[in-house]
Amino acid sequence: MPLSRLLDRSDVLHETILRYLDHSSFYDSSREEASFGMCSVSLEHAQSLRLLFAADLPTSAVGLLRLQFEALTRAIWLLYAAPELAVEKLMPPLSLQSEQGANNLPSLSSMVDEIGRSIAKGTPTQAHRMLVQFKDVTWKSLNSYVHGGIHPLRRHTEGFPIPLAAQIVQSSNGLLTMAGMTLAVLTGEQLVASAIKRIPLDFEDCLPPLIR
Repeated sequence: MPLSRLLDRSDVLHETILRYLDHSSFYDSSREEASFGMCSVSLEHAQSLRLLFAADLPTSAVGLLRLQFEALTRAIWLLYAAPELAVEKLMPPLSLQSEQGANNLPSLSSMVDEIGRSIAKGTPTQAHRMLVQFKDVTWKSLNSYVHGGIHPLRRHTEGFPIPLAAQIVQSSNGLLTMAGMTLAVLTGEQLVASAIKRIPLDFEDCLPPLIR
């Protein structure tokens, strides 16, 4: 599939998720509100990534994949595994004091581990498995893009392979779909959750194998 076509299909995927979630209520507690907020940030990163690829700015686009993953991981952690004190640190209006209070939240790796330990309390096993697999496969290369390592230097200098661009977009779509599923849980509406779970069947052509 040409990259332009993949980007168009990805836009339709994004719009479909939002359409199913339209008019829903998402939170009744600070925990749910914080999780919703991070899901929304993750969705914004997904859209921005596609816009950068469409503008032929692939090196910058890849950096957003890591931001998208971190926002989604934080959203799932907040919903299922974060202690109440951690949730409270993220809720005050932004100020120097609230910024300092939120600085000592767990690292991404710790959040993934805490999500895994919360499976016994009802966290979806598939969500944890997908986060672990994504991190294992992509983390080193994404670190390179974010911190100015060899990956962005060589890709920017030598050209960005179209197959790699397509793989990045598909990975972003996988995270996008997971964010949609998390938002569906936040609605508390079974019909919405069931509809979101069926979406991968209609978009297999623009999703990674793990999410199909």
